Amino acid sequence: MSSFSFRCHSTRRTLIPVRVGTGLAGLALALLAACGGESEVTPPPVNPVAPRIAPQPQAQTVTAGTSATFSVVATGTAPLTYQWRKGTANVGTNSSSYTTPATVLGDNGAHFSVVVTNAVGHIDSAEATLTVNPSAGSAILVNHTHTDLSQIPSAQITAAKQNLKIAYGHTSHGSQLITGMDALAGSNSVYAFNNTGAGGALSLHDTAMGGDVGYHPAWVDNTRAYLGAPNASGRGTTRPDVNVIIWSWCGQASERTHQTMIDTYLAPMAQLETDYPGIKFVYMTGHLDGTGTNGNLHQRNEQIRAHCQTNNRVLFDFADIESYDPSGAEFLSRGAGISANGCAYTGGNWASQWLAAHPTDPLATLANACDSCAHSERLNCILKGRAAWWLWARLAGWNGQ
Repeated sequence: MSSFSFRCHSTRRTLIPVRVGTGLAGLALALLAACGGESEVTPPPVNPVAPRIAPQPQAQTVTAGTSATFSVVATGTAPLTYQWRKGTANVGTNSSSYTTPATVLGDNGAHFSVVVTNAVGHIDSAEATLTVNPSAGSAILVNHTHTDLSQIPSAQITAAKQNLKIAYGHTSHGSQLITGMDALAGSNSVYAFNNTGAGGALSLHDTAMGGDVGYHPAWVDNTRAYLGAPNASGRGTTRPDVNVIIWSWCGQASERTHQTMIDTYLAPMAQLETDYPGIKFVYMTGHLDGTGTNGNLHQRNEQIRAHCQTNNRVLFDFADIESYDPSGAEFLSRGAGISANGCAYTGGNWASQWLAAHPTDPLATLANACDSCAHSERLNCILKGRAAWWLWARLAGWNGQ
């Protein structure tokens, strides 16, 4: 039973303690009548209650371009205030729910939580993970048509630097991307990158994993060792911030058959995607070897392209980029890749020929400032570096338009 006190206004009698419980309602009414219908009821003091959260925010899975909503139910002494967080950054308004802006692939694996506060104290909710899946038909295929950086909105370059944590495994041929990116960063600090993302640069851990994708099962084992076991967010427990993994080939793609390409590359990559759903894995084609459109390498590269197109995967088409000069002339069918040089073909070297014909082009300026390009020409490295930034922008949510 609860304890109440009555004071009769008309008689100014002293307080009359009365316990009111089941069966005593009549007594309370009688006291009220005895006071002439006027009384003052003093309720017992109420102890303030700290906030509690139940249920907790739940993980959400959405398609890129749509929004996700996280919500909680909180109890405790009013008023309650809410501060939502994405990772450690404050987002949203003072509400028990938070709806994200339209999501991008770079949001995949993000953690959302809320802090609920009142006069007594505060409580942090559990973290809920956001999974962002590509929309239907949204394979990301980066090739020779994606080397014009002027088409990428500056906001998307910024988004890549803010949202991506990339780990890259490669040997000498794969270094062509890094050589080209270095030249771009040297000419414009907007394209700066380093292993940690320090200073607002893109976070790209170069040679994060030893070897290249041609060495199976070492490349798979090295990926898992680098990331650690999958966590609840679909990332690695050792490096939970890494959300992009990219591997390059050396010369081994040309040695694969249709089945061994599946067994040593496509199937293991698919398993990694299943085990680490919070990470985007980037596929790559093998560098040209001079065997043209009828060679086994081209068939294997086409197999990789078809897999990525059919399954909405992400592809950096290394071979296609070095099959064309900047003017769009095609050299794959003319034996590009002979003499262990991706730009050499039966009629010469398309990179040196193009530079000779366009000495004042900005690409020529960049190529002249570029360091030595492994197994190829400086112009080819510049084009690979430009395409790499197109890839990063796409992974950060740009639609490529």
